[in-house]
Amino acid sequence: MNKIKHDNRPSFGAALGTLAERECRKLLRALAMRKQRQEGIHEARKSCRRLRSILPLLPPEQPTDAVDHGLQALAHGIAPIRDAYIAARTAKLLAKTHATQITPALVHQLEQRCEEILGQTLASDAHLRDRRAHAQRIIAAIHTLAWQDIRPAQARQTLKRSKQRVKKARKKALALQAPAALHRWRRRARKLRYQLEFVRKARRMADMKKARTQAYGAKAKQLSLLTDQLGWRQDVQILLDTIEQLPDPADVHALRRQLPSKSANWLSAEPPG
Repeated sequence: MNKIKHDNRPSFGAALGTLAERECRKLLRALAMRKQRQEGIHEARKSCRRLRSILPLLPPEQPTDAVDHGLQALAHGIAPIRDAYIAARTAKLLAKTHATQITPALVHQLEQRCEEILGQTLASDAHLRDRRAHAQRIIAAIHTLAWQDIRPAQARQTLKRSKQRVKKARKKALALQAPAALHRWRRRARKLRYQLEFVRKARRMADMKKARTQAYGAKAKQLSLLTDQLGWRQDVQILLDTIEQLPDPADVHALRRQLPSKSANWLSAEPPG
């Protein structure tokens, strides 16, 4: 996966292959975590997204579709666990930082729901063994891809296309101000950020020109701020959607009555520090 040049520096493509291999190891470690299961699930989903972001850098004739679909399915399969956790965590943050009807009883209800969903998943897939086996099959396919064939010019074209997609998503999101459009903008901005980070690291490993490498790093930092802000909006939206699915005790009923007025304030607020 990693062909070394005569000066002992990897080529740009081989460096990207090494970075992909490292991300594969992170994915397996995250899925194997037991003491901090929620953190492991979060890291596993991030690894899936990072690996999906790097696939478009490969030459177009490479068989990446099955790998991409496999990573997407793996992340989708653990999304309900993560969403339940996000709903409970966001409720606790809002209860501390905003005057709301989010009561300790409601937070407890959300935390209970989170544990129930995790328990149901582990009951059908003990210690996520099936998902880890699925990940290992995907990783085996990733190892067969021709990373060494990636060229810097090709990577620049991929980044250009990703930037255009971000601009298009941004324009639509600002015009519609709809949760789905904002989430699409965030996903595309995050994918571009991951690609910039991979390319920056690969260029450093291959000892390529520093100016462009540093420019990629600066752009990635800008996108990180944007995705954090959009990520907070998405976390609040997950909470709102979850509240609508809860049973109807008095505190939930009261909060539902407040949602139209409260949600705009929550969504416009800065993410807690």
